[in-house]
Amino acid sequence: MRNDKQSKKIKGIILLIVIILLIYIIPNMGIGGNKVEKVRQKIEESLLEKYGEEFVVDRIGMRSAVGEKFYQARIYPKSHIEKDGTRDKYYYGTSSINVKSFGRLSKGVGDSYWIITKNEDVEKYLKPKVKEIFGDRVRLKADVEHEVTGDGSWWAGYKSGSLKKMNEKLKKDPQHNRILLTLYIYIFDKIDNEEEKEKRRKEIFEYINYLKEEGLFEYLEMGVIFIDERVLAPSYEKYKREIFITKKEEVEVEGKTVYLPPMKLRKEMSKVLGEEVTKMSEEEMIKNMEGIQKEDLSYKGIKKSNAQKVARILSLKMLKEEYGTSYEKREKNNELERYKYNQIENIRILKNLEYIY
Repeated sequence: MRNDKQSKKIKGIILLIVIILLIYIIPNMGIGGNKVEKVRQKIEESLLEKYGEEFVVDRIGMRSAVGEKFYQARIYPKSHIEKDGTRDKYYYGTSSINVKSFGRLSKGVGDSYWIITKNEDVEKYLKPKVKEIFGDRVRLKADVEHEVTGDGSWWAGYKSGSLKKMNEKLKKDPQHNRILLTLYIYIFDKIDNEEEKEKRRKEIFEYINYLKEEGLFEYLEMGVIFIDERVLAPSYEKYKREIFITKKEEVEVEGKTVYLPPMKLRKEMSKVLGEEVTKMSEEEMIKNMEGIQKEDLSYKGIKKSNAQKVARILSLKMLKEEYGTSYEKREKNNELERYKYNQIENIRILKNLEYIY
């Protein structure tokens, strides 16, 4: 009798151990083909319902964070795949599904693509005024954050999918809501003389006043970047590749050391691309401008070598929020007034020292 009890006890312990092992092992097993397809299908259906378009879902794998396990995948909208299969890295996002006990998939599907749609919603809203002031040869790139607070001593991100929803929250309760806007305006038209420079400065001042009226200036960081239109020429990509592989020369520009392609190559590039641009219609130039990938609207993309001049705008509150040391230095030197941009003289259009033309 005693042996039977011991035998049952041992069997019970073994069964318990097996159950515990299964609970741990099943979610951590290598993902089989069926599981991958289930995850892919679940994510595809969720994205289609949420955004109204189809996505490529790949690189599915299991991850863990804060004791939770989940499947994560890379996602990309099919509408942004070029005819030759090229993809713009800007539009890549991630999607995830939590794993419950025994490897079961959670009902909810999360994704990061809403951040891209939120930023593009802001760009869509701002673009008409940008084109009205600066002309048609412009591209925008925005990064907007909606933050909320309890007592003002801390601020946390809030998931708002559109500028409209952010503004509604802000107008309803300005003490506990704020919008932080980082905006880059790329103008594909170099400044040829002082008269044109002054004209562009007036345009920037006009746009700042527009953002003030829209309630988007309080926390603003904005770059107005004047790109040499020769990047729109047919042979630009050829010279871009050549510059990439060519050893750079150490050059002193306005007392600072920069590294530029050899002067011979720079002169040849400037001449050839300049001749090509003069033969292009405005429609051709705009078409080529729109064909530039959004990922390339960046310092490492077209800005570093092709930006002729740049104007950087920082509102007073954004300066204090993001650049505390600089704020304290300017406060000490009594230089904070210019960050209110109440006068056109506060706007500075500076030369890009790495400009290669």
